[in-house]
Amino acid sequence: MFIFLIFFASQFFSQGRYETGDIEFEFKKTETFDEAELLDILILPKEKYFNAANLGEDKQRINKYYFDHGFFDAIIDTVTNINREDKVINVKFIVIENSRYSIKEFKIEGLEKVPDNVKSGIYSESLIKAGDFYNKTLISSEKDRIGNILQNSGYLYAQIDTGRSRADSSRVGIIIGKYSELLQASPEFKNKVLVRMSFIGTEKVYYFGSIKINIPKDKYKLEKSVIERELKFKEGELFSRVKMLESERNFSKMPIIQLGRVEVDTVIESQSRTNIAVNITLTDKYELTPSISATYRDNRLFAGAGVEYKDKNFFGGGRVFTIGLEGLVHSININNFELSFSLYQPFFIRSSLTATFTSTIGLYNRNENQEFLYSQNLARFNYFIALHTFYNNAYSDLTFDYLRERAKKDYIDEDSALVTKGKKDYSVNSIVGLTLIHNDANDIFNPSSGFFHSITAESAGALPRFLALFNKSLLFSQYVKLYSNNNFYFDITGGRATTIIGKHFEIGDIIEYGRGSNIVPVSSFYKFFAGGGNSLRGWSAQTAGILANPSLGGNFLMEGSVELRRKPFPQRSFLFPVWFVLFLDYGNVWESDGKFRLNQVALATGLGIRYDTFVGPIRIDLGFRLFDPLAAEGNKWLWDKPRNIFRNKYAIQFGLGNAF
Repeated sequence: MFIFLIFFASQFFSQGRYETGDIEFEFKKTETFDEAELLDILILPKEKYFNAANLGEDKQRINKYYFDHGFFDAIIDTVTNINREDKVINVKFIVIENSRYSIKEFKIEGLEKVPDNVKSGIYSESLIKAGDFYNKTLISSEKDRIGNILQNSGYLYAQIDTGRSRADSSRVGIIIGKYSELLQASPEFKNKVLVRMSFIGTEKVYYFGSIKINIPKDKYKLEKSVIERELKFKEGELFSRVKMLESERNFSKMPIIQLGRVEVDTVIESQSRTNIAVNITLTDKYELTPSISATYRDNRLFAGAGVEYKDKNFFGGGRVFTIGLEGLVHSININNFELSFSLYQPFFIRSSLTATFTSTIGLYNRNENQEFLYSQNLARFNYFIALHTFYNNAYSDLTFDYLRERAKKDYIDEDSALVTKGKKDYSVNSIVGLTLIHNDANDIFNPSSGFFHSITAESAGALPRFLALFNKSLLFSQYVKLYSNNNFYFDITGGRATTIIGKHFEIGDIIEYGRGSNIVPVSSFYKFFAGGGNSLRGWSAQTAGILANPSLGGNFLMEGSVELRRKPFPQRSFLFPVWFVLFLDYGNVWESDGKFRLNQVALATGLGIRYDTFVGPIRIDLGFRLFDPLAAEGNKWLWDKPRNIFRNKYAIQFGLGNAF
């Protein structure tokens, strides 16, 4: 009853209100930004009912948007049209952009006492170039970049001069100055500005002083030497903010530490020393955690549950010992069960190198035909390179696997041979691999800008080949595997992250080599697959491919995607977490790189919906086979036979997290 009264009251009071109708733009002279870009910064189209205050604020928003992009003389006006019959108010924004100002000169003040090597880093990589259009975001980024260089070069108090510390504030901070009307008459100065930044705190450098480590409630007796080994600086070194942040990053890799902060404690001006306080908060040493998970494996969505036991300070040193049991199910016939033991070493030879040793026993019903009983032993060495280099991270894997493959029923293999039910094949596999990673994407779940790139090189078969000298019946594969994964993200809404273009491209090649009675073809356990929720979305999982049996995988993969992700609802709406997505997928998988043909690249298109949660977006995609290279002539393109579209040319995909 109460809900009904609220609904009735809202309807009654809304009778005299006008809704926001069409919003249009009329550009006089020039049009630099399209309407969609401007609409995205407005409040009016996101509210059902018209509000005059919103109109005034939106006018200012557009004016500021143009100003921040160098249109200092832009004029914004509005015209409203009231439709009393439909109770709608239509709005037109009239935009006169006038001239766009560019930067003639960029001056930095306050660096007189800064040494040449530091100045070189400031000037040589400047984000602001003469001739570029003025852009407020770029100016702000340059201010932060210069400030970071100074604070990482010993200048503890380096900052932009706000003028608060002195009476004369006419030459402080960031000054954007137009040239005089007399100078503007000259083409050299017309529609140009001078950008000047003034920094303070550059007269004196500081050094790291004493380091005090505080671990309140240290009930597990964590050694202070463990904390000291993770610090990226020592007493007497030149002060650097980034080394403090890198030390905090090192603490984050140790699960026993809940929070680690590195802060300036006191400053001794007479000695130019900054004493540092390292404050550590510990978490529970032992942890038993049940879990519910959803993940993609071989392009199939699996859901399941598990339980994990952790000792976060195993025999001291911040080591972590883990026992995990997990079951994942795709269907009755396709599932995976694993028992794993893992030891994580957060400091291996040096602080930037970690090591993880894992042994896993598992049963994998990979499809209706194949069952794998496997034992995998992995040693992974992870090396953090640096934040400022292109490759931020690298890891090397050493594995030794044992596989028993059993046929659950009769089927035809990739060589068109009959495999009878109950047939078992045994093999071993050892892999040495190296992966390099670049990642500057700005978010784990929903990146709106940045680039992720990884490249992997693996070699398999060296150790089994040596063991085969002593065991002539040992079967193994020899191959080189190359793989690269690349994701690009572009925010086309000026930092608001409500309309994003995402691009994905991956390519992989397994090159088999070697002869001998011990060498067998690479198992489908290690191959590539196409089709599914994070692949060609017009196909079900493992049903795409220029292969005799796509469910057994192939040795060469090339595929990618382009997505337009749009969040249309205002932040105050309960629908704000909803995204709408349009996508185009392309690619396929082949038996080998020599079988690749451009006219066999499949295309899929479709639309989807996402809903943000604390564990990432939940997604549903409807994909269509835009071009199917294996379809009969006259039925390859989606529109060739429209009656077949909802028969065998579509697939519905579910997932947790974005497709890439």
